[in-house]
Amino acid sequence: MAGGGVLVYPLLPSWRSGSIRTFGLLETEIRRIPSTFSDRLFTVALRALGRSALRAGILSITSLSLFPPPTFAVGTTYYINNQPGSNCSDGGAHSLAQPWCTFSPVNKIRTFASGDQILLAKGTTWNQEMTLGGRGTASEPITLGAYGSGQKPRILRNQATSDICILLTDASYWNIRDLEVGRASVGILLHYTQPFNNGVNISNIYVHDNKGIWGGYSTDYPVSRKVLDPFASSLNINLSSGILFNIASYVKFSASQYVLKGVTVSKVRGTNNIDSVAFDAETNTIDNQDGHSAFQDVMLNGLFLSSDNGHAARAYQRAGLGCSDSLRLLGMTNVTLMNSVLFDEAACHTPTGTSAVILGRVSKVRIVNNIFFGVPASDSPDETAIDFEWSEDHVSLDGNLFAGNAGAGVEILNIHPGDHTTAIDFSGNTFAQNAYSHRPGAASVWEDNKGRGYGTPTGNIRNNLYFEQHGRFLDGKNIKLIADVNELQTTTVANYAAEQFSSVQGKYQWHYMSESKDSTWSDMTSYSGSVENGAWQAADSQYVSAFKLASGGTGGVARAWVAPRAGVVSIRGVVLRSDGGGGSGVNAVISQVSGRGATQIWPGPAGKQLIAGTGNLGYEANVDNIQVFEGDVIRFEFHGSGESAPEVVSWTPSIGYVGRR
Repeated sequence: MAGGGVLVYPLLPSWRSGSIRTFGLLETEIRRIPSTFSDRLFTVALRALGRSALRAGILSITSLSLFPPPTFAVGTTYYINNQPGSNCSDGGAHSLAQPWCTFSPVNKIRTFASGDQILLAKGTTWNQEMTLGGRGTASEPITLGAYGSGQKPRILRNQATSDICILLTDASYWNIRDLEVGRASVGILLHYTQPFNNGVNISNIYVHDNKGIWGGYSTDYPVSRKVLDPFASSLNINLSSGILFNIASYVKFSASQYVLKGVTVSKVRGTNNIDSVAFDAETNTIDNQDGHSAFQDVMLNGLFLSSDNGHAARAYQRAGLGCSDSLRLLGMTNVTLMNSVLFDEAACHTPTGTSAVILGRVSKVRIVNNIFFGVPASDSPDETAIDFEWSEDHVSLDGNLFAGNAGAGVEILNIHPGDHTTAIDFSGNTFAQNAYSHRPGAASVWEDNKGRGYGTPTGNIRNNLYFEQHGRFLDGKNIKLIADVNELQTTTVANYAAEQFSSVQGKYQWHYMSESKDSTWSDMTSYSGSVENGAWQAADSQYVSAFKLASGGTGGVARAWVAPRAGVVSIRGVVLRSDGGGGSGVNAVISQVSGRGATQIWPGPAGKQLIAGTGNLGYEANVDNIQVFEGDVIRFEFHGSGESAPEVVSWTPSIGYVGRR
């Protein structure tokens, strides 16, 4: 790549015996789904199904579970409610009894203080930009959120290039939650004009139809004109986004400095944007380093992004605007992306290439336990799930699923002067049926290089499972410089737990279990569609969802796979804390249950794997050469410490047949 109604869980197909299976992540939301498609038509059918379902309301959305609002010791609360009967007045007391009607009084204040709260009434809609600033503290952040009951407050603009829903300048210690933003060039823009900002927490946001700017161009200032849109330039907006973190063009910082540190983005749904979420810092530091220090210590957790095709319409395509990516990670260090799904992303023709995720100027990035599915064929270069575009150092891909992408699952490009790709580590991932349209030379991992004088990749690719019918697992001009160890080809598509999660016990061979006080395991009987977008529960805080297992502090929980036939299987997975850690630590075990009883197969024949209360690296839970017979059970167990604090792990194992005995 040279440049730069929503699906909560997308429809995820897999290929077995020439058909496409629909998986359980959306099964409670889907009203009409054809059972099979021909291989030749699978791409068209999937895209048509996903888009038509969105338009017709076939795929309904379940509410995301919310964190309770924080309680503050100080600060002023500003209530805004434009509903009939609210008794609102822009000259009033901004109280529950007399809220403000519009954003105008808020925009006049503009700069808020520690502990302040700006709360929009649920069930309301505005077509107005909110312009905010201010610096809270770690103990008393500023909050922009919602109050009352009903649907999220909506800020929906007119789809003009100059439309923004929320503009926050130099935000430090802010909580932003429970909002819907759309029909703008940017939904929420966090724009930084100075270094040393801290602490932004964004949660439970729905972003959609944010588009109009690509590479700084617009329909009024098309690419062919070679003059950037002045509005985009004024805020240094490169690509339209649902949520955009960027820096002013004049901001300077050194490699030892930062612009924003300490960011959490969780439970974000995005569709029909250009980028749904973007961190965009494309500048060298003043000491001539690559700028990966701009955004630091970032956690992205529970993103569900689909069909970001904002510039598919003819007017945008005529102006040369594309759909480059959906998740843009540029100028960052110490980043984790986990428990997320990206489906049908970068879904329109883009001359410079498409990818679900683009990486550039990044260091110490971990992408673990996610699904990247269905980047479509759009007659574009790349068409890949993750594009290593420019200057990546210490990036790991662990325990992810890459399936059904038109190009390679992962693409490593060393095509820019001064580029480097160093110390990468791809481990325990599952690859299936990638490169069905764009075939660069490898289906799972492809590397390209312009030749002498350009960077060459270093690192490890190891212990991955793959089933690829459209190309080799690994290839490229300098791919042999990367250590390649123990890649296993499966006889069919491996069974990736999050992909196959279901509201029906036993569907796709998976069961969801809890352990009684006498150590007996049994299927859970209660399923909730409102917990973690669907979870089996033994108690309120004891559950198994698509990506997570929660012990509730009262006992063990597990997901268990039942072997449909005899053979030899391999297991891949990563188990890590997903609750922020704390406490004395939790334990994980893999057991094989057969007619001969239960045998522990990981981490060894005895003893549990302790996952400490501090740190978030977790452990690779890989096992090879397991002989199974029909009806054998592989049980992935999570045991809490018994403490009262929430104890949750992320663990979505993958099981693949690798042979018969």
